[in-house]
Amino acid sequence: MFGKKILLIDDDVDFLKLTSLIFKESGALAITARDGLEGMGKLFTQRPDLIILDVMMPGIDGFQICQRIRQYSNTPLIMLTALDHDEHMLKGLEAGADDFLSKPINREVLLARAKAVIRRSQQNNDYQEVFNYSDGRLEIDIEKHRVLIGGKQIKLTPVEFRLLAYLVSSAGRVLSFEQILDNVWGREYKGNDDYVHVYISHLRGKIEQDPKNPRYILSIHGVGYIFEKQDFAEALPGQ
Repeated sequence: MFGKKILLIDDDVDFLKLTSLIFKESGALAITARDGLEGMGKLFTQRPDLIILDVMMPGIDGFQICQRIRQYSNTPLIMLTALDHDEHMLKGLEAGADDFLSKPINREVLLARAKAVIRRSQQNNDYQEVFNYSDGRLEIDIEKHRVLIGGKQIKLTPVEFRLLAYLVSSAGRVLSFEQILDNVWGREYKGNDDYVHVYISHLRGKIEQDPKNPRYILSIHGVGYIFEKQDFAEALPGQ
């Protein structure tokens, strides 16, 4: 973490002090903000490498701040929650968060996740093969990081795009939960299968005609997922 700038946005002064110390001891520069608006200002003036954002804050909550940040920046962002983790994970995903951690925070886990999120953001998605996928409905351009449905571009978060690209690059092959976690999130996430389930569900909602009866991303019960190529070339426009 040496030399990295970490922006901490939380209204809990004691938490800011503790978390700042954790990052400073790892060689990082900790920048703090007591609310979302102050955090937005420091995002533009300090240009951090990572944002740690609390969900529960007075006034504008973490989800709203995350949405605003994503309108202007793809800076890696980890959300913190002390409440229902699964519910907040889904809302945070929709807002554009890269990761989630529950309070109270474990020092080793926080640093490991922070390093993993920063590392992923610096990768250029160097897949073994740069490819395009098109079936008459869904189009994926790996090099341009672009996904279209029926000719209209859809918005995917960086994590969603990496997940889709990895699935498509292994089309027709069953990928275990562990393989997906390792290749999309990193080894630090071993055992966190819930990440895969939540993101797959949300990705289906964006690319499938009927998310409850998916054709692209199929579940292999107890094992993992498989991406099945389709052929919509003969389908009517918009189908």
